[in-house]
Amino acid sequence: MLDFNQCLSEISKIKTKSYCLIIGGHGTNFARSPKVWNKILKKNRVNCKMMPLEVKKNNLKQLLRYLNKDTKFLGGAVAVPYKEKIYNYLGKNVDELTKKIGSVNCIYKDKTLKGINTDGIGFYETLKKNIINKRFKKVLLLGYGGTGKSALVFLRKYFSKKTKIYFATRKNFSKEIKKLGCHWIKWNKKEDLLGSFNMIVNSTSIGFGKMENKTSCDLPKKNNIKIVYDIIYNPKKTLLLKNAKKLNIRGINGLDMNFFQAQFAIRKVFKKKFKS
Repeated sequence: MLDFNQCLSEISKIKTKSYCLIIGGHGTNFARSPKVWNKILKKNRVNCKMMPLEVKKNNLKQLLRYLNKDTKFLGGAVAVPYKEKIYNYLGKNVDELTKKIGSVNCIYKDKTLKGINTDGIGFYETLKKNIINKRFKKVLLLGYGGTGKSALVFLRKYFSKKTKIYFATRKNFSKEIKKLGCHWIKWNKKEDLLGSFNMIVNSTSIGFGKMENKTSCDLPKKNNIKIVYDIIYNPKKTLLLKNAKKLNIRGINGLDMNFFQAQFAIRKVFKKKFKS
C-alpha cells in the first residue's frame, strides 16, 4: 500500500503523454483492467497508459486532489474498497443513475473530476449476452458492496416485474433496497433458502486472489438453480462455480462483465468509442 509521495513516485515513472489509473486497496495490482485498457489503447494508437495504484486509505483524498489538477491524468477505474468512498468524495459530480447506485468504478475529467458506475452496465450486458431467462421466479444476490449495489439495480432492470429479487448481507439494508422493489434476507439464513432460487449472483470478494480456496456458499443437491453467476474473474473457476458444475448448473464468471464495463469506462474517459 502506497502513501501519497509513493503514489507520485509511481506516477512519475509513466512516460506516455497522458495516463490513467486504477485506484484501490490490496489486490488492485492484480486487477485485469490495466491489461484490458492498455490493449485497447495500444490497438487504437493512443499515447496513454493505465497503471494500478494500491493507495493507503488516509492518502486517498490527497491523491484525488492532485489528480484533479494534473492535466496529464485523464481518468480511470476505481477498485475495492474505494468505490463508495470516492463516490462520497465526488459529491454532486456523478450522474443520476450512479446516485441511485451509490458508488463509482470510473472517474474521468470534465473540467473537474467526475464519476460514473459502469459495473452495472457491464453486468447488464452479460445478462443479455448469456440470454438469461427474464422470467425467473426468484434471484439471489450475495453481497452489497460497490459492485453489488450496481448489480442489484440492473438485476431489477433486466428481470420481469414478477421476478422476486433478494439479496443477502450481514448488515441489514432492508429499508434501503425496498425502494428498488427488492427483498433482504439475513446472511446466516441464506443456506436454508438457496435451493429455492433460480439464479444466484455472488458479488462478494470471497473467492478472489488469496481467498480463492474459499467459497461464499455451498449449493444444495436438491435445488431449482439454473444459473450461478460469480462476478469474480480471478480465478476463472472459483469454488462456487466448480460446485455448480458438479451439480450440472450453468456457471458464469466475471470476465465478460469486466471487459464490458472497461469498454464503457474507456469511452467515457476518452469521449469516443475505440476498436476493441
